[in-house]
This record gives sequence, C-alpha cells and structure tokens, in this order.
Amino acid sequence: MRLLASVALAALSVAAQAADIPLGKLPAGVTPTAYRLDLTVDPSKPTYTGHTEIDAKVAAPTSRIFLHGLGLDVSKVSATAGGKTVVAKYSEVDPSGVAQLDFAAPLPAGPVTLKFDYSTGFRTGAEGLFRAKVGDEWYAWTQMEPLDARRMFPGFDEPGFKTPFTVNLTVPSNVKAFANAPETGVTTKGAMTTHSFAPTKPLPTYLVAVGVGPFDVAGTTIPANAVRKTPLDFRVIGTKGQAPRMATTLAETPKIVGILEDYFQIPYPYEKLDFIASPVMGGAMENAGLIVYQDSLILLDAKAPPSQLRRFGNVVAHETAHQWFGDLVTPAWWTDIWLNESFASWMGNKAADIWRPDLGIAAGELDDALGAMNTDSLGRGRPIRQTIDRNDQVISAFDSITYRKGAQTVSMFENFVGAENFRKGVQLHLNRYAFKNATAEDFFASVGEASGNPQLVPALRSFTDQTGVPLVTVKDSPSGISLAQSRYVPLGIATDRMQRQWLIPMALSRGEGKTSTLLTEASATLPPLVGTSPALMPNANGAGYYRFSMDQAGWDRLIAAAPTLPGREAMVFADSLWADFAAGRADFATVMRAAEALAPHPERLAALYLGDKLYGLRSTMLTESQIPAYRRIMAKLYAPRLAAIGFDPKQAMAPGETAATVSLRESLLPLVALEARDPAIRKQLVAGAEALIAGDATAVAPVFRGTALAVAVQDGGRGFIDRLWPVLLKSNDPLFRSQAARALGRAEGSELVTHVQGLAMGEGLQSLERTNVLASLAANPVARDATTAFVSSNFTRVVESFPGFGRAGIIGFYDGYCTPAAADRVEALVRPNLAILGGGALELSQTKERINKCAALKDARGEQIAAVLAKY
Repeated sequence: MRLLASVALAALSVAAQAADIPLGKLPAGVTPTAYRLDLTVDPSKPTYTGHTEIDAKVAAPTSRIFLHGLGLDVSKVSATAGGKTVVAKYSEVDPSGVAQLDFAAPLPAGPVTLKFDYSTGFRTGAEGLFRAKVGDEWYAWTQMEPLDARRMFPGFDEPGFKTPFTVNLTVPSNVKAFANAPETGVTTKGAMTTHSFAPTKPLPTYLVAVGVGPFDVAGTTIPANAVRKTPLDFRVIGTKGQAPRMATTLAETPKIVGILEDYFQIPYPYEKLDFIASPVMGGAMENAGLIVYQDSLILLDAKAPPSQLRRFGNVVAHETAHQWFGDLVTPAWWTDIWLNESFASWMGNKAADIWRPDLGIAAGELDDALGAMNTDSLGRGRPIRQTIDRNDQVISAFDSITYRKGAQTVSMFENFVGAENFRKGVQLHLNRYAFKNATAEDFFASVGEASGNPQLVPALRSFTDQTGVPLVTVKDSPSGISLAQSRYVPLGIATDRMQRQWLIPMALSRGEGKTSTLLTEASATLPPLVGTSPALMPNANGAGYYRFSMDQAGWDRLIAAAPTLPGREAMVFADSLWADFAAGRADFATVMRAAEALAPHPERLAALYLGDKLYGLRSTMLTESQIPAYRRIMAKLYAPRLAAIGFDPKQAMAPGETAATVSLRESLLPLVALEARDPAIRKQLVAGAEALIAGDATAVAPVFRGTALAVAVQDGGRGFIDRLWPVLLKSNDPLFRSQAARALGRAEGSELVTHVQGLAMGEGLQSLERTNVLASLAANPVARDATTAFVSSNFTRVVESFPGFGRAGIIGFYDGYCTPAAADRVEALVRPNLAILGGGALELSQTKERINKCAALKDARGEQIAAVLAKY
C-alpha cells in the first residue's frame, strides 16, 4: 500500500507539473529586451552549433522560467543577474516546443542575461534552419513562422516580444552568409569565416532569418523618391547558376516598392532589402530585410509565362507590403495574425495590379475570395479573427479564410468608406504603432477615427468575428427590390444553430443604373432600380463578400446578359448561380446554359469559372460512363475559343497580342488537351514534349510546357516518364522542375502510379517537389486511391517533406472523395496522426465535410446531372 501511495503521489506531481506547462502564451514575468545569436553553420554537415544570449527583465524573483526550444541539445545554460552567474537546468517539456529553466536559487527581479550553448540538426522541410543539396552544393535557409524559431535558438517565441537581434554567422570560408541586417564585419580563421551583422530594429522571433551557401548574388540600388530620401540597396540571392534568372526581379521589384511607399507615405522601414530564393520553400516569408521565396517565384526566364509573372507580382507585393504591415507593426498575439495576412493579401493585390494591370491580378483577387467562400460555407469553420489559446491552434490560422476572405473583406470596406479615407486610417495605424505591437482593436480604432464613419467598425466586425458566408435572397419586381439575408448553406452541411446577421455593404446595378445600401437588418426593400439592362446584378463590380440567390426569371435575365457583364460581375454571377445549385435551388440545366453563355466572355476567369466547377464534378462524382459526355462538353465550351485565338506550341505570343490573350491561351490549353482530350492538340503537345526532353529547348514555349509534359506522361507512359526523369534531375530551371514534378502526377494506371510514387520518395527531388508530385497524384481521380493508400502507409515520411506551417495540408490529399464511407475512412486514417502534424483537427473536420457535401450533392442532383450529360 505504501508503494502504491508513493506511485500515486508521483503521478499526481507529474500531472500537476504538466498542468502548469504553458501551451499557449508564456506566463507574464520575464520580458526579453535583446538577443545575440552566434551560430556555426556548415550546410554540408547534418548539425550546427549555437551560442545564444538573451537580455531580459524579470518582474519578480523566480526559480523557474518558461520559454521555447525544440530539439535543442543544450550543453550549458546560465543566468547572470546582479553580478552573479547561476547555472540552470534546461528541459523541453512539451512537443510543441515549450521549455523550462530551473535554477538552484531564485533569480532576483531586474535585468538578467540568459546564456545557452547548444547543438541541433538541420531540418529537411522548410522549418527552422533547413538545408538542401542543390546540384553539388549545400545551402541553408530559415523559415520561422509561426512556431519554428525555437528550432534554431532558445527564446521567447511569441510575436508580442519585439527586440533587436545581433547575429554572427561562422561559416565555411568558401560560402556566403546573409541575415536581416547589413553585414558589419568579416573575420577569417583558417577554413571558417565569421560574418557579423548590425543589430536589427525590433523584431519578433518569427521574422529572424539567415541564409548560408555558395549563392549567386545580383544587386542594384533603388533610387530615392519623394517618400524615401535615401537610396536603398536591393539584392537577389539564388543558388549557384541562377544569376541569369534574376533580371526580372531586379528590374521590377523597385517599381513595386515605390508603389507601396507612395500608398503608405512611409519609407521602406529597414536598412536593406534582400530576396533569397530556395527550392525547398513553399510560398514566401516576409522576414525583415531578408525575404525568402520559393525559387520559381523570383527566378524567372525572359519568356516567363503570364501565370508566373502574376505569381511574382502578387507574392512580391504581398511580402514587401508586410515590411510595413506585420514587420514595422506586428500583432501582439497570434489571434490577430489575420490582420497581417488579410491586409498584405489585399495590399499585395492592389500594388501588383497597379504594377501590371494587363495580367488580370484584380480579377484573381476576386477569384481567390470566391474560393474562400467554399471553405467559409462549411459547418466547421473559423472566423477571420479567431481567439487562439494553444500552440496547436496556430497553424489553422494560416488558411484561405485569413488570406482570401480577409483580403476581400478589407477591399469591401475600403469601397464602403472610400479609398482615401481607408488609406488615411492605414497610415495613422502604421505611424502610431511603428516598431511596436498592435491588436485588431488598435487597427479598428485607427481606421474608424480616420474614416469618420461610425458604422465602419461594427460592420467590419460582423465579417471578421463570425463564420459563414452571407446569402442575400433578392426578389426583383416593378414595385421594388426586396433583400433578405441569411447564412449560405450548401447541401450536406450541418451548421450550428446560432443566428447570423451581418452589416453588409451592398451595391446593385442594372446596366448603367446603380444603387447601394448597408443591409443592417434581416430584410429590407429598395426602390425600383432603373437602368439600361433588364438584368439586375445584386453584387455590382463583385465588390461584396456575399452570395446572392434569385428566382428563375432573375437567373435567366443574367444568363441573357452574361456575355456583356463586366468581368467581376460575370464572376460573381457564375459563383452565386453555382452556389444556388449546390444548395439545392437552381437546377443543373440552368448552370449549363450559364456555362455556355460565359464561355466566350472576355474576362478569362469568368469564362473558365463554371468549367472549373464541371471539372470538380468529373474529379469527384462522375461515373466512367459519364466521362465521354463530360469531355464533349469541355470541347464544346473551350475548343472553339482556343481555335479562335490560335495555338502554336513553340510560340507563346503572336505579334501584336496582349498579355491577356496569352493568359487566356495558357488557361484554355489544359482544358482542351487534358479535359476535352482533343486528339490533334495532344499530338502536337506530345511531339513537342519529346523534342523538349531530347534537348530542343524551343520545342515547347514555357507557357505550355506543364500541359505538354502532362499529356506526354499520359500518352507516353513508362517510357516517357523514364526519359523525363533524368532531365528533371539535371535541370536547374525552377519553373521546369515544378512543371515536370506536377506532370508526373498525371500518370494513369496502377503500375505507372506506383512507379511515380517510388520516384517521388527516392533521391533527387527537393522536399517541396516531392509533395508536389504526391499532391498531383492525389488530385488525379485515377491515381487517388493508390496515392492516399501510399500516403497513409508512409505518413511520417511524407509529412517530413512538408514545411512545419503547412503540414496540415496533407489532409487535403483526401478531399476528392465523395461517399460517407470515405469520410469515415479519412477520419480513421488521419485522426491518429494529428500529433505528428502539430494540429490539423479543423482541417480534418473540413475535409470530411467536403466529402459529405459532395455525397449529398450527388444524391440530390445526380439524376439531374446525368440527364443533362445525356444530351451531349
């Protein structure tokens, strides 16, 4: 009994200690004021060493400090306070990276310096300090957001702690080193060189960045302007051999910086601007002064496709906008990270569209928002602004709701209060909190004060603080226009019973006739709207984040007007009609009439919108016997358009063509070649792909290369794949490698799918390329079962290829299923692995909802779909 009692007491003690571990915010009482990081980094070795010193203030005497560290082998730690040094014990007490220091005697209140000596291993995916071998050389980069600075150094890894960082990097003498701040000195001792960098301006840990390797570097100076009175040094950094692909970024980035400075009326806030490219990074990260990008985003050939230029403009403007909104002014806690990302997405779109309006970037912003509505209409969701209490909730905040719904919401309220009033609020906020932290409440106060509109903040909060997509049911009659708001709910989705009501800024048009209102109640009636068209558009200019529902006559009038609707209005019409169908109201025949009416529309994304929805049906629910009819539909919708503008595999742009025409051709080609399976087009593409991998770089223009390789994988089978593979491995062209990796995912047949899986998990691909191959296979209906089974059997290996912040993305591999049994199977496969992902419970619930939504649509509308398909 005594032994049992002792065991019980020990268990209670451990439980009590575990209960004290902070799994969200660290306890108040210790505030860092400065960091000194000394790292010895040789990317060719599997580990590196570090010495970290942290100056801090201790509010009250304590014998324990909680902080962060993950996977650090700490050999020595001490604290110096009041002239005395005390040795401490370091231990990592939670898998999320919570650590604690225990001291033999309490530290006194006041200033303290914590010192750590440690070693740890490089990561292979983009988290913490990660490395990759590119060609024959090794390189290292960092990705800290949200919770991975703790993998590189011990510290207080929260956005609310902004301090200066002084960094020294000791690296092999034959490589280069970069950090957030300018380099101040170089000291060489034998085979190693120490690069010293100036103290940074105050930064949170998640913005600390370094890069080490034998990089190519190209630089320029961004001239002074009316806002910034001094020149700015700008460099592009890439792996060896990439210097020829830096010209576009060097030439175009200064224009984007100038656009942003003009908007903010605040000079770029840091001493230098470096862009560093990595083949392992997915997307980009706004580290102050040293922004890291996926290499294909900033390393562009002279004939870069419009889609690559759009991504360049969007992402460069987004990340550079963060230098003000996120870096200069930083959220106090992860609950308000939405403001960083929503604002940067909106501002990035705005600046990029000013930079190159011919690329269709503004329409792309709307397309993103309409995609976010699909997630926002699920039963399990999160508001833009969601309270975050635990570390395992943080990764879910980096989703389409934060980026895309957030951007459209910001855009909607800019329209509501006027662009100049909104701009004044942004400028007031940035000046008020420069180099400090701020909350959403602070931002609301700034824009509310500047706009002078008392309705702004309550209306804005009705969108940021609750989940769901508003649905406005519109009845158009000679006596007036009635509006009724509710929550949009598609078939198969069970929502909570909480009543939703928004303050919706609405604009309506009838040709040239326009009116607007703020819908504050459940319903309202507007006077009749006189205009130059019989069709009423309930979301004029596509400016609002809401869907609308109409009676059959209303839809019919919009279908008749579809070819002449402005581009954004054509897009929201297509989205709302499809949403009405998915909710069980509009019928599939009406959808098909709209698809045919929109196919010739001059706005590329409007023309393609319903075709993409048809592809979704093919990918999830159509039977094998229905596929031929689907292919005939896609041919009818899009082959004439491609024929009208012409197609030559070798020529992206004919003389006199615009970028918009090239973009349209780039988008139409995969629909005609891969979905309609046009035999003549496929024959051209296969011939071009074969010549391309045989060494003729001009055989297929880069804009068509991805589609050509995909068709050749399908038609050429194992032989083509095995000829493509060594070409992929040898290439240093980031765009070609990405296109080839995704093309491999188009493999058809169990033997080929297994072969491609083996290639993906073997040697030669970067971790990001590996995930691209597997994601492409999972999206491929004929490869999906084999791929999800493979991923489930190799879950840990596959997850290690994902960056830490993106690991929950693996759950999306299961999105394409369409039966309740599949939802149950996904639950059984993924739930036990959530700990490996560091979160993902929300993403799992949403994937199951998507599957059940698809199953419900198939049950309710399958016969309708089949009847329409039978007519083609």
